[in-house]
Amino acid sequence: MNEVTAHANPGQLIILDQCPKCGGIWCDKWELFPIQAEEAARLEPADEGLLREIQPIDDKRQLYCPRCTALLLFAKDPALPPDIQLRRCLKCDGIWLNRGQFTKYKAAQQKVRANKMGQAKLAGKLTEVIQNPKAWVVTGTKGMFAYPRGEEESNETIQDSVKNAVKLVLQTLARMLIGV
Repeated sequence: MNEVTAHANPGQLIILDQCPKCGGIWCDKWELFPIQAEEAARLEPADEGLLREIQPIDDKRQLYCPRCTALLLFAKDPALPPDIQLRRCLKCDGIWLNRGQFTKYKAAQQKVRANKMGQAKLAGKLTEVIQNPKAWVVTGTKGMFAYPRGEEESNETIQDSVKNAVKLVLQTLARMLIGV
């Protein structure tokens, strides 16, 4: 698999894996949804004849997750058009898209967004999110997300945590002494 980068909303750069032979794309958990639709055309092989040709996933051939080696299963989602074929890893939640499926998925996603929000509202929402750095999500290596920090913990929460930790240590010591 070759690592390829894709721009995502808002202001992210996500690293995906692409098969050099078939052009299929592997998305780790949470990577597929935020990628910008324009990136699909850039990432999939440039051979127009191959892109127009749907490459169905062979039902008889078993595919395995490139991350955890679990069996990939067909994803059935009523929200997706029936011509979109995805395989999903139930262990790590990654998704495999055959060549051409990434573009179809992004087109369907854009259509749903436009229907739900309208173009003007969607553009306004994007500007609002881009201007708020706390809303940004930053990805690290292999698609693991590092979410921005939330609110600071109060002293009460920290004191409760310390109190509970001390209580647990004392219980463990008492059990060791008693032999339970």
